[in-house]
Amino acid sequence: MRRRELLYAAAGTLSLPAVARRSTAQSRYEPLGRVPLDGATEVVTSDDGRTAFLAATTGFGVVDLSDPQNPRVLADRRELLADRENGPLRDIRDAKLAGDRLIVVGPANPGAGINAMVLYDVSDPANPERVAVHETDYAIHNAFLTDSRAYLSQFDGDTVGMTIVDIEDDDPERVGRWSILNEPNWGEIPLFPATVHDIWVQDGTAYIAHWDAGTWLVDVRDPSNPTAITRVGGLPPDKLASLSGEALQRAQLVPPGNSHYVTVDDDAAVMGVGVESWAVEGEGGPGGITLWDIESPQNPEELATIDPPPTPAPSYGGLWTTAHNFDLANGRLYSSWYRGGVKIHDVSDPANPEEIARWRRSQDTSFWATVLGVPGEFFVGCSWNQYGELPQAYLYTFPDRAGPVPESTATAATGRNATANRNTTTANGSVPTATGSAGGAEAASNETADGGSAGAGPGFGVPAALGGVGLAAWRYLRRDDESKTR
Repeated sequence: MRRRELLYAAAGTLSLPAVARRSTAQSRYEPLGRVPLDGATEVVTSDDGRTAFLAATTGFGVVDLSDPQNPRVLADRRELLADRENGPLRDIRDAKLAGDRLIVVGPANPGAGINAMVLYDVSDPANPERVAVHETDYAIHNAFLTDSRAYLSQFDGDTVGMTIVDIEDDDPERVGRWSILNEPNWGEIPLFPATVHDIWVQDGTAYIAHWDAGTWLVDVRDPSNPTAITRVGGLPPDKLASLSGEALQRAQLVPPGNSHYVTVDDDAAVMGVGVESWAVEGEGGPGGITLWDIESPQNPEELATIDPPPTPAPSYGGLWTTAHNFDLANGRLYSSWYRGGVKIHDVSDPANPEEIARWRRSQDTSFWATVLGVPGEFFVGCSWNQYGELPQAYLYTFPDRAGPVPESTATAATGRNATANRNTTTANGSVPTATGSAGGAEAASNETADGGSAGAGPGFGVPAALGGVGLAAWRYLRRDDESKTR
């Protein structure tokens, strides 16, 4: 991946002390530009950072970023696989890129028609060419792509896991599979709170955000025999297996657990885990991003937790500011927080992350994902329409520089020794587990939600089709909302 290889030297100011960087920021921090794209959610960028590829619910889009102040849609493809039985492909929430190959996957949740990964040649970004289709018997919530393999999340009602597909010669073929249910002591857990939500793969290791089962590191160098290395955070298998009814629904909304997104830095020494969560009857709240030292993968060590932006309505039916998809690159963390906007943190010292820029407009935006474009120039953030609550989805470009951040609203970070449990235990007798604070509480600051209206639609993070927002969960959130008005 490009952002794992680009020169640190190209952004030499990153090595300057944080105070010096901040002192150079004299102007307001604002977006450079934006372009609308219906249904846009996830975004990835090309090797040179000058082209963005976006999952767009009913299709996908390609955006030219050669002039970040004037991003331009190059291609907008809809009704994928409309000619196939149960087509078209619906609920497309993820797209991934490796070199000149793009995969578009869906549906994110079961029961939306055809299930498939569609492989495209995007060597000409303005004219994507479909080269292969890999149909599955399970929904594909998220995926990852390397030069030779695709890694697909799997949920089919009977099992959860990750499927590995060889894509060499543009002829997709399943070559392996890993499931938590095959790990000792994990076979009896309920599936709903232990879905594979997202996957990141680097240097032969798959990093799997497994919701209430925590974050798993799996050795995939031999795709026919993936082997678990470590589990970080989440609930132990006996606790998960004991959950039922309203307790099960509640567990999906509040920490511990809620491992939603995971990625690692350029040399896989630091791992970021994002928690997506909400408040239920005063418990829980928006989740943050925790940084882990994984230089020794079998002995992860918690470094710091970056708290979410504040919200006046932290329940599931309120105004979301929980962590969503983010990027770790070149010593910086580029993060998205739904109605809480986007942020840049200097994480050159990952035990002491420093917020150096942020932008938030809760009334108009709900950010799904952020990713670096060109180091030192810009990064991109995709604002989705949050189930119709906002009129339009946009791809925004932002300057990759420090901006004025009021000291009174600086993001809180938990230091290396504050909550980490360095004495790892075993998840199942063979897989060591690291535990720590998995969810950040609402940040204590003077920042307001700047007039944003509370959301009402069910969230993507805990899809109703997976049982994450059943009647019990809705009773909880409505009870919580009603208590505020009494």
